[in-house]
Amino acid sequence: MSNKTIFRIAGISGILSALAMLVLSFAGDPNKGMSPVYAVPNAVLGIIFVAGLYVLYRSEASTLSLAAAAASVIGYLLFVVASLMQITFPSPLLAAADIAVYILGLTLFSWLAYRTHKMPRLLPLVGLLAALSGVVTYILMLGAGASAENPSGVLGIFYFLYLILVVIWLVWTGISLQLKKSETMRTGISMPTLQR
Repeated sequence: MSNKTIFRIAGISGILSALAMLVLSFAGDPNKGMSPVYAVPNAVLGIIFVAGLYVLYRSEASTLSLAAAAASVIGYLLFVVASLMQITFPSPLLAAADIAVYILGLTLFSWLAYRTHKMPRLLPLVGLLAALSGVVTYILMLGAGASAENPSGVLGIFYFLYLILVVIWLVWTGISLQLKKSETMRTGISMPTLQR
């Protein structure tokens, strides 16, 4: 499979994953737990998205891209395990999954985007702000004993900022991967011409 196909599929997966996150956040019941019917397809979309990002960055930063991909894949698998066990939020397992994917993995991929210049210049900033919002959200939940079931006040601000920035990052990264497909095709066409 060519890189342009991988980027196309990964980009679409990232966008669909963001849409699924929005649907679950606003239409799901936090007291019921995540359904495997939702969690398994979302994990598959997320892993495909992460694989595309790994392919994009591996030539310039193989260790860091592997760490980012591994953290994210572990997080997605933890979401699946939590859904099979019908664990509800708040839960250490769901928190670990969320932190692995949307704080650790997102931070590492944002750093890779910044270092390699393979994504739009503002995208890493959005990713780092999303991760920072997530860290503050967890600090407020754990340190101050606030509840995430009905976030309000300062926790609500950071919780919704975290959600919105993660969704923006997923969609923007997905679109950027789609554009990488086009750039790969243009590069593939123009390189032989330059060599003649």
